[in-house]
Amino acid sequence: MEFALGSSYELETQLVVIDELKLVGDYSVSFIMNQLNGEQKMINSLISKLK
Repeated sequence: MEFALGSSYELETQLVVIDELKLVGDYSVSFIMNQLNGEQKMINSLISKLK
């Protein structure tokens, strides 16, 4: 699970770079970032419950 969480943080970093370079529209990055944050919360919750 920690690998999944780490991968999601890598994706978040890439999205920040994409946003700063204005490679896609702001709405697209915001939408994906919101979805990703939800996934990160679920993964964190699962990790906590498994410990």
